[in-house]
Amino acid sequence: MAVRFSQTPCVKPALGARRRVASRVICSASTGSVACTSRRSLLLAGLIAVPAAELLLPSVRPAHAETQSFAEDAVDEYSRLEASGKLTNAKALENIRSKFNFKRSIDGRVFVKSSKGTFFAVRLDMEVPGAMLFRDSSNGQIFALQTTTLQQIDLSNDQVVILLLSDGEWEREMSPIQFDDDAGKTTTLTLSENDFRNVVGLISMAEGAEAGQEAK
Repeated sequence: MAVRFSQTPCVKPALGARRRVASRVICSASTGSVACTSRRSLLLAGLIAVPAAELLLPSVRPAHAETQSFAEDAVDEYSRLEASGKLTNAKALENIRSKFNFKRSIDGRVFVKSSKGTFFAVRLDMEVPGAMLFRDSSNGQIFALQTTTLQQIDLSNDQVVILLLSDGEWEREMSPIQFDDDAGKTTTLTLSENDFRNVVGLISMAEGAEAGQEAK
């Protein structure tokens, strides 16, 4: 399901947009969250400072054993290399990130690689807890993905990025952020790299516009 504006959105830049922001994740799945104490959930808990022993995994993320195993194994491999001192230089970090389909810009921003080889810039939506925004670097189109785990997401941590995005499920789960243009045609929002980097948030703006349209 797409996230839609009723008209072309006005993008407002963030104050201090370069500062790191940690966002709490909220439960929003229609079928509810499922309590889980699997090894993957324990890994996630250890990586992103879970305040409770039990982790709520989002029901929007299907429990595919194959992709879960891939992400777990990927984190294990990264952790082993880090513990053995093999990730102490830029080339080694670049190689391991490339293996798990992401890279970082000089200033640390995350770019995740799609199955088609296109890179998507990834950042948090600062107004909606647990939400991530994606920008297709090939055409500027914007997508959103909201998790349902009651945790904080720290995209500056490679292991968190690997656990959340390395299995490729994000491609299937993200939704385009869309609006109706002057001609009434539904269009996917596009932003320049600079606008995408500096916008405060988009999801709550789209949801508010949609709610206002329905109230008319």
